Amino acid sequence: GQRGVWDYLKSRNCVVSIGIYSVLRFSVICLDDGLPLFMSTPIRSGGMGFTTELIGYALLGQGVILVLHILFFFPHLKRFFGPLGIFRICGYLCPFVCFFTPSLGDIQPHVSSAVLWIVIYSYMLVKAFAFSSGFTSVSLLVNNSAPKRVIGSINGMSQTCASLASAVAPAFAGNIFSLSLQMGRPWPLDFHLVFYVVAAISVVMLFMSFLLPESLQSRYDESQEADPRVQSESSHTVCDSEERV
Repeated sequence: GQRGVWDYLKSRNCVVSIGIYSVLRFSVICLDDGLPLFMSTPIRSGGMGFTTELIGYALLGQGVILVLHILFFFPHLKRFFGPLGIFRICGYLCPFVCFFTPSLGDIQPHVSSAVLWIVIYSYMLVKAFAFSSGFTSVSLLVNNSAPKRVIGSINGMSQTCASLASAVAPAFAGNIFSLSLQMGRPWPLDFHLVFYVVAAISVVMLFMSFLLPESLQSRYDESQEADPRVQSESSHTVCDSEERV
């Protein structure tokens, strides 16, 4: 008979894909929560001293880049690299983005305002590419890990796990950032700490991506699942042939 939903949920491809999706969601929410906190914190406390208006300008640029990327660039990347290839590229970029984030504050006193904004928008470009491509490609990996008849249940489980990660992430990032400011310790235990921790967590999904097979580059083909009765008949045929020889 046909395999049930639970059989697919227990498979390595589903478990790893859903795990990657959860780690990615956790990392993104942590960074999206920590970045405005970092930008709004006074310079004397280790932040960038941005007003709400300046933070809005920075995030607006990210939104524009995100829309353009998904509409015009991602489809071409998918045809060339496939979802697994794209995700591995994002797996290398995401830790770099998280690790580089506090460097915006480090360079701020040493460059002009124009140069700082060039750096900020360049950072937002890489950030939008890494995370938006990551979400889109990992969603395809989850969909490719099981046949269409059970994909609704698989997606439901992935969204549940990702939602749990999203619920924990803001408190996690906010508390670490607040604690680092209260401690008043030198680098890397100052305002850099939360971004370095998130970078280390995001490295996990890169290693997890190498547990996935290349077969997830395309839709799940249920016809390739071996029927136990066919396998049994085949093994008996082979044994009979060997005995005759």
